Amino acid sequence: MDNYEVNVLTRKGGWKKLPQEVINNKSELKLKNSDNLNIDVTEDTFDSKNPENYNTNLFENFTEINNIINKLKTIEQEKNSLISELNELKKNFENRKNNLDKKLSNIQNEKEMYDKAISLIISLKDM
Repeated sequence: MDNYEVNVLTRKGGWKKLPQEVINNKSELKLKNSDNLNIDVTEDTFDSKNPENYNTNLFENFTEINNIINKLKTIEQEKNSLISELNELKKNFENRKNNLDKKLSNIQNEKEMYDKAISLIISLKDM
């Protein structure tokens, strides 16, 4: 890694080249009064026992992420479809329940009318 170039985006929007030297010693950093960043170059190690499992191709990783997002969208659509089906079933049950409530109310009113008629007949007989 002798010939490399590091460019850093500055706050003002421009690019700045960093030196190729690596500062490992803190005392060297104090002696150097520079506006360059302190970059400590180390090997990139993963906290995994098998670093080979990580795919190093960035575009393949984006493709995998995109595939997962598409699968999640599909699942979300299926979920919404199932919720719609449940809502339809709920409406059907509510309609049936309301119809039964009306029938029950009519039957109760009819029963009350029969009870009144029976009590009227009984009271007429007692006269």
